[in-house]
Amino acid sequence: MSAPETAAEIRRALRAGETTWAWRMLLQGRDHLRLLLTDSAYNDLDLTGSWEAAPGPTGNVGFDALLAALASHEFDEAGVTAPEWTRIEPLEEDWRPPHPFLSPERVVARTPPWLRRLHIYVPERDLATA
Repeated sequence: MSAPETAAEIRRALRAGETTWAWRMLLQGRDHLRLLLTDSAYNDLDLTGSWEAAPGPTGNVGFDALLAALASHEFDEAGVTAPEWTRIEPLEEDWRPPHPFLSPERVVARTPPWLRRLHIYVPERDLATA
């Protein structure tokens, strides 16, 4: 998945009212990027260019910002310069997606600092995939 494909899948899911699927597509896109950046099998292919193109809007400012933040974080972790579209300003209003188990205070406490700086509040464990 590329950044534009990831955003398009998130947009489709959100329009269909499938928020859980939107999260899956977001994390799948992030995982594909991580694989491209870290797996030696992809070194010679240089597929990270598929993440250079800015994604279109997802229809949700929070998902747009989180996609940019996740991509930026993955590039930073890999020691690779992130595309310009990933450099975003903090959101004007906090974005705290509803959490089924945690109070808003616990969500904030469990959000990694690199997301908190952007006013995005998602517990780190909710970003983990197998």
